Amino acid sequence: MLPNQNRLRRREDFAKVYAKGDRYRGTYLNLKVLFDSNVATSQIGIVVSKKVSKLAVTRNRFKRQLRAIFRQLLSQLKNGLQIVVTVTTVQSKPSYQEIWDDLTKLLTKAKVLHGS
Repeated sequence: MLPNQNRLRRREDFAKVYAKGDRYRGTYLNLKVLFDSNVATSQIGIVVSKKVSKLAVTRNRFKRQLRAIFRQLLSQLKNGLQIVVTVTTVQSKPSYQEIWDDLTKLLTKAKVLHGS
């Protein structure tokens, strides 16, 4: 689980990121990033719709894997970011490594990691 201060929870925050954030597309993931100077730490929200899979087991697995990846990358993220990750409709279930590679590629493209 991500720490409380790093979770994006409120509907208004998700709506603000969707409306004003920059979009980046990957193979399995879509990323919306918004810089908000009012936020001290980076906040992350994960969305997996029923279009991805009707099975809750599959959707929850995506969320668990993404949270685990973000937990490892949290120290490398710049502060003041609001990030929403959406899993796109995929025909095959990607492995953990494929999700990791796709997410790090998107975060690097968005220039939200320190050193990128």
